[in-house]
Amino acid sequence: MAQTAFEPRILGFLCNWCCYTAADSAGVARYQYPPNLRVIRVMCTGRIDPLFIIDGFLNGADGVFIGGCHLGECHYISGNYEAQFVVTFAHKILEEIGLNPQRLRLEWASAAEGAYFVKVITEFTAWLKTVGSPGESEKLDKEELKLKLKAATMALENTKLRMAFAKEAAKLKERRESGETIELTISEGLKKTIKSEISFYLSSLYLQKGPHSVSELASKLNLPESEVEKYISLLSKRGLITLKQESPTPVYIGKNLESK
Repeated sequence: MAQTAFEPRILGFLCNWCCYTAADSAGVARYQYPPNLRVIRVMCTGRIDPLFIIDGFLNGADGVFIGGCHLGECHYISGNYEAQFVVTFAHKILEEIGLNPQRLRLEWASAAEGAYFVKVITEFTAWLKTVGSPGESEKLDKEELKLKLKAATMALENTKLRMAFAKEAAKLKERRESGETIELTISEGLKKTIKSEISFYLSSLYLQKGPHSVSELASKLNLPESEVEKYISLLSKRGLITLKQESPTPVYIGKNLESK
């Protein structure tokens, strides 16, 4: 039986004023492009939460496309500049969990650039066909990738990572508005927070799936045991895990698996 060709699923967030109108004008002009894009219309790319992006991958997207107004032409003044940092931040999260950051693409297209929109979507779709579904070209186990994406969404749903991101975004905005030339990079501090928060929630998910010792978790997370011991202590204080075996080596398990 012939194998069906892979058709990537692309989640698209398009700015109402420019890129969505470009897509609409491409349709009116009857330009042909791959039907792989599923569009969510947003008033401004600056309103896209990084959680939306990671949640899209968790729920089956092979790629995420964000399209907005050209820089300097945002209907809300600075929304697309803010979107740039959201994408930079999300790229780092994807990199941390082992996914190719290029699976998330940001482009600008004015309302009159229907042909350019078609070109970009056609290129993005073709590229995704070459790399396959998430994890395939990255050599990641599907279940492991799902756990990592879930850990990333949990981190983004909670305060510590969101506050660290918001603080850095506010500083960048202040510098840009003062006329300073900004390089879109993630600070070492924010990188460490991304890693630690994802690792913390990934530890919790591993323990929900089955019992682990500190050394086993450290091996899976590629972290020092001392760091994992901190996660174990915090998870225990929050009542999320319990000690399943005390000796010869302590073994922990998620509370929902205690009776299994």
